[in-house]
This record gives sequence, C-alpha cells and structure tokens, in this order.
Amino acid sequence: MAFVDQEVRRLLGKGIHHYGLIENGDRIAVGVSGGKDSMLLLWLLRERLRRIPISYELIAVHVDPGFDEESADRLETFFTQEGFGYEIIRTDHGPRAHGPENRENPCFLCARSRRSVLFTKARELGCPKIALGHNQDDMIETFFINICYGAQVAGMVPKQEFFGGEITLIRPLALVPAQSILKVCKNLGLPILPSKCPSALKNQRMEIRNMLDGLFRKNSKVRGNIYHAMSNVNLEYLPPGLPARGKRGPARGHDE
Repeated sequence: MAFVDQEVRRLLGKGIHHYGLIENGDRIAVGVSGGKDSMLLLWLLRERLRRIPISYELIAVHVDPGFDEESADRLETFFTQEGFGYEIIRTDHGPRAHGPENRENPCFLCARSRRSVLFTKARELGCPKIALGHNQDDMIETFFINICYGAQVAGMVPKQEFFGGEITLIRPLALVPAQSILKVCKNLGLPILPSKCPSALKNQRMEIRNMLDGLFRKNSKVRGNIYHAMSNVNLEYLPPGLPARGKRGPARGHDE
C-alpha cells in the first residue's frame, strides 16, 4: 500500500507542476463535499507543504446541499479536530433541485447552485483560487458525457479562469485514478461521508462510468490512453461541423 500512497503523491505533484496550479503565497479555497476525492485533496495539499519550498494557505469550504443535517456536522468536527480553517454554508439546493418542478435534470441545477455559492464564498474569503477534487476518472467521464449526451467534444480542464481571471478553478488530482484515491483514503483513515443524493446512482455519469469500467478491466492502458487523447486532437481526421443543434453548455463535473 505504501507504493500506492507514494504514487498518488507523485501524480498530485506532477499535475500541480505540469499545469501550473499552485504558486507561492496562494490563498486557496478547497471545495470539500465529504467524498473521498475532496477529503484526500484537502489532506494531501496540507501534507505537501512540509516537503516543498513554497507556502500557500488552505481554507476548506463545504456547501451543504441540505439532504441531511448530520453530514455537515461530521465535517465540522473533522475540520476542527484536524486544525483546518473552514467555512460551512448550509443550503437547500439538493431538495429544491429534486423538487417536482425540476425532475428532468436535478444534477445540473444542484451543481450550478453549489458552484455559485462556492464562488461567492471564495470572493468573501479573499481566495482567488478554488481547488476541486475531480480525479482522472471524473475528467474522462465528463468527456464522454459531453460526447454522448451533449453532442460536443468537451470536458473539464485542470486549470480554468472565470470572471476575467478573478477566480481560477484548479483540479490537482487530474492525473490520479479514482481507485488509487480510495485506497489512500483507507490507508490514512480519512472519514468518507456517503452521498445522500437520491440521484447519485441513477444519472448519466453512472451510465458512462459503468461502460468505462468494463474497458478499464480488460486493458489497464485504456484509462491513460483516453486521458492523453483528450489533449491530442487531430482535427484533420474529424468530419467538418454540421448545423448547430440546440443544447445546454458542456457538463463540467459532479460533486465538488
């Protein structure tokens, strides 16, 4: 297991350096949902400070979707015990997104509302960077969601500026496979909160995930090949565009 731990740390550092995600003196809001990805990201970003010659500040920010009261309380206990600076914002985004008036796409509305709150809080905290816990599998899944359901070739990027550079989203786990993250969380004994979202196991992402899992099991190189293909596009061998179709903007992620 020690190898897995070191490999995840190596891939985290490689992603940060390769994509230029963190600089000396950064003040970073870390979006913590309570899932394995965001919990490990928060932990590793702080741990990394002991091994590098630069310094940055972390503030954990949890946007509670409002499915239950216990999850936010458990996270607050964890943040306090471990000495993390934190902010918890309680909302009713989850239940409202799953209300009778919005049965078609509750995930889209919930994610958009959560992101808006996160951006607002980051501004209040003076954090021009927001770190999200999306891993390599999330990046690949979003790519296929946009192809299959959005009729466009698009995905998430490791570093993305908003509002003219006022806010920058960073995804330091972009090179780390999901299965490795789970193993390291267990090794470290990090608490992982189960999702209370009623759509967690019956959405487009789960359909794509199940399809990809079959490919990954058959050939261990497929995951890496797909990730590299996303930044190795040969337009000469793609057909010219057809008339535009009515569609929503690209999918960008899930629980942040």
